[in-house]
Amino acid sequence: MHLKKFQEDTIEKLRKAFLNLWQSDKRWLPLVLKAPTWSWKTIMTAEFLRQLVNDPQFQEKKAYVWITFSEELYSQSKKKLFSYYDWASEINLLDLNDLSKKRMKENNIFFINWQKVKASNKDWRKLRKETEYSIWDKWIFDEFIINTQKDWIELVLIIDEAHTQVWTSLADEIVDLINPKIIFKITATPKSEDVSEAIEYDSLVNVKQDDVIREWLIKEKILTQTKEDIEAIKETEIDQDKFLIELAYNKREELKKYYEELDLDINPLVLIQLPNDDKKEDEALSKSKLEFIISYLIERWVKKQQVAIWLSEKKENLELIEKNNSPKNFLIFKQAAATGWDCPRAWVLVMFREIKNPSFHIQTVWRILRMPLGFHFDIPELNRWYLYTNYNRNDVLKDFEKVLWNNKPFVYQSKLKDNITPITLDSIYLWRTDYNDLSPTFENTLFETLNNYFWINTNSLINQTENFNKLLSKWINVNADKITNSMIADVEILHFDHFLDDLKNNWVDINASISLWDLERLYDLTIYNFITSQEIEARKYAPARSWKAFRNSINSWFLDYITNERPIFKAIIINDFQKEDSVLRNICSKALENYKPIRLAEVKEKEKRSEDKISLSIPRNEIFYTSDYNLFSDFEINKSALFPFYLKPNYSWRVNEVWFIKYLEENNKIDWWYKNWDSWREFFAIKYFDTFKQNDSLFYPDWIVKLNDWRILIVDTKDWNTAISQDTKDKAEELQKWIKSQKWFSIVWWIVLNVWWEWKVNNKEVYNIDKDYKDFISLSDVI
Repeated sequence: MHLKKFQEDTIEKLRKAFLNLWQSDKRWLPLVLKAPTWSWKTIMTAEFLRQLVNDPQFQEKKAYVWITFSEELYSQSKKKLFSYYDWASEINLLDLNDLSKKRMKENNIFFINWQKVKASNKDWRKLRKETEYSIWDKWIFDEFIINTQKDWIELVLIIDEAHTQVWTSLADEIVDLINPKIIFKITATPKSEDVSEAIEYDSLVNVKQDDVIREWLIKEKILTQTKEDIEAIKETEIDQDKFLIELAYNKREELKKYYEELDLDINPLVLIQLPNDDKKEDEALSKSKLEFIISYLIERWVKKQQVAIWLSEKKENLELIEKNNSPKNFLIFKQAAATGWDCPRAWVLVMFREIKNPSFHIQTVWRILRMPLGFHFDIPELNRWYLYTNYNRNDVLKDFEKVLWNNKPFVYQSKLKDNITPITLDSIYLWRTDYNDLSPTFENTLFETLNNYFWINTNSLINQTENFNKLLSKWINVNADKITNSMIADVEILHFDHFLDDLKNNWVDINASISLWDLERLYDLTIYNFITSQEIEARKYAPARSWKAFRNSINSWFLDYITNERPIFKAIIINDFQKEDSVLRNICSKALENYKPIRLAEVKEKEKRSEDKISLSIPRNEIFYTSDYNLFSDFEINKSALFPFYLKPNYSWRVNEVWFIKYLEENNKIDWWYKNWDSWREFFAIKYFDTFKQNDSLFYPDWIVKLNDWRILIVDTKDWNTAISQDTKDKAEELQKWIKSQKWFSIVWWIVLNVWWEWKVNNKEVYNIDKDYKDFISLSDVI
C-alpha cells in the first residue's frame, strides 16, 4: 500500500512526539492523533508502530495494549493490521485467545474490547477469573500484564476512537494495572481535555481535512438542502417526505449519467435513514415511513430488488451492496449503516427528521465521504456528496461544525443565468509529488563524487587493495576496522534510549570489540545522525525517508570498490564520521549537495505526469456556498454571470474587491463578470514557478470578465503590499506567456491596482512596479 504525502508527514510527526515523550520520567503521557475519517488512521498507526521497531534512534523494549469500544471495531482494527502487515512483520498481534501465553513479548500488540474492561459483568469476570495459570492471587489478565512488566517491557496504551471512551472505576483499575508509559489516543474528534493535555506536552498530531481531500481520498464538498430550502422550492401540494425522495431519485439519475459519460461501471447508491421514532400508529389509516418509501420508489419504476433494507428486524437485498457496480440503487436503514460500515459508492443521503427527539445524526455522514476509486473525477458533480433532509439548517450546521472539522456543508447556491454563454479555458490542477527525499538514483551521484575524490578508475578492473590504500592516502584511518569502548567515549549521537550509555558504561575491557549487533545499531545511528545534522539548505533531506537510501548507497560503494567485509567498512565509516575533520562526512555531504538539482529535475518530471490539464467551462453552471457567506447587499448586482451573488462579510481584502465589483457594474462595456475561487479542480488555475518556494504552484485569478466586444479580461486585484511582492511578479510574467498560448479568444491578463480611486493595470511581459506606476495604465482606457 502506497502512503500519501500527508500520511508520511503524520507518521514522522507521531514518531518525533513519541520519542520526545519517552525521554520524560513521567508516565501516562498523552499522545493524540486527530485525523478525519477516511484518512486511514489505523493504517497510519500501523506504519508508525512498524517504523518504531526499526527506528535507528530508538530500540527500547515495548509492547502495546490496543483498546477499542465495540466488538465490531475490535475486529476491524485487528483485521486491518493483519492485512497491512501481510504476515511479514516483527509485530505480533494478540487477543484474548493468547492469554494462555502468560505474557506479551517485545513489539506485541494485544487487542481488547473496552466494553469488557469497563463492565462488571460475567464476560469480564470470566476474563479476570482465577485459573491454573494464576499466581500471586491475581487473575489471568492481571498475570498477563504483570508477567510482561516483569520482563522489563514498557507498555503503551492505544485507545482507538478515543472520543467514545467511557471511564468507570473498573476501567481506571485496569489502566492502573497497565501503568502505561504513553497513552496514545486516536480519533477524528478528540475531547477538549485530551487536546489541552496533548498541547501542553507538544504531542498533538493534527491531520487537516483539506489534506485528505487534496489526496482524493474523500469527497471535497457537502451540498445540502434543508427544511428551509425545501419549503422555498417545492410546490405546496407536494408532500414533504415525497419531495425529499424525489430530489434524491433525480440526483441519483444525474450522477449515473455522469458515470456513463466516463465509461465507469459505478452505480450511485442513495441512503435513506428512517427516524428512530417511526412506528405504525394506525394500521388502518397510515403506512409506516418504510412502506411509504418502498411504494413511492416502485411508483417511479424502481424494482423491488433494487431496494435494500437494513433494519434490526428486517434485512433484504444486502448481498454485495458495497461493490461499486452493485445493482442496488437504494438502501433504507435506521442506525445499522451508521456504525463501522463502508460503501464508497454511496453519494446521496436522505435523512428524515425525528418527531419526538429531533437530533441530526452526524455519524451517518461518514458513510458517504469516501471516493469509490481513490481519486477525484473531472466532472465536479462526482466529487461532492448530497444531503436532503427536513431538519432545520441550524441543527445541521451545528453538528457539522462540531464534528466535521469545520468542513461546513454548502447551503447556498448560485446558478448560471440563462442568457450567459460559457467560454472554455485551459486550466490545470497539480498534486504534491516532492517528498524531499533521496531516491535510488542518489547512488550514482555518491559513486561519482567518491570516485572523483579518491581518484578511483571505474574504466578498468576494480582493485580493492589499491583503492583501500587510496582511502589511507586521504587521511582516512583504514586500520580502525573495529569499534572498541575507548573509541566511543566521546561519541555524541541523538538517540532516545540507553544504547550508547550501556556501551560506554558496561564494558570491562576497554579494548574489546563491540558485538556485531551493537555495531549494526551504532552504524545506523551514525548514518541517521549524518542526514539529520546537515545545516546547508542544499544538503537537507527528509531524514525518515532518506537515511536508508544513503546507507544502502554508501554500503554499495564500499562493497564494490573497497572491501567485501561489512563489519570492516562500517567500523571505518563510524570512526571517520565521529572526527571533527572527517573526510568521508565532508565528501558525502558534498554528494548530497550535488544530488539536489538532479532530484529537483526528477521531481519536475514527475510533476508533469502529476498534472491534470482540464478544458474548463467558465463560468461554472453553479457554485455553492457555506454559511460563512452572505447574500451580497452592498448595492445592486446585475452583471454577475451567476445569480444570486454571495460574498463573505469579513475578510481583509473585501473592501478592495467590493470597489472593483462596483467598477464592473457601472461600466457599460462589461457584458458579464465572474468571481473565480482560489482552490479545487473545478475553478480556473494556471501553473507558475514560485520563486520563494522553488516549485511549481497554482494561481487562481480573482476575476474573469467578458466585454461587449468579446474580449476576455483575466484580472487579479491587488493592493500596494501584494502588488510589490515577488509572488505577484512570478504570476504576472508566467500568465503573460499563458495568454500568448491561447488562440481561441482575445484574452488580456492584467494585474489590477486601485490608485487614488482609479483602477490601473499592468500587462507587461516583465512585471515591474514603482511608486510612479510607470508600467501601469488606466483600465478604463483599455476597456
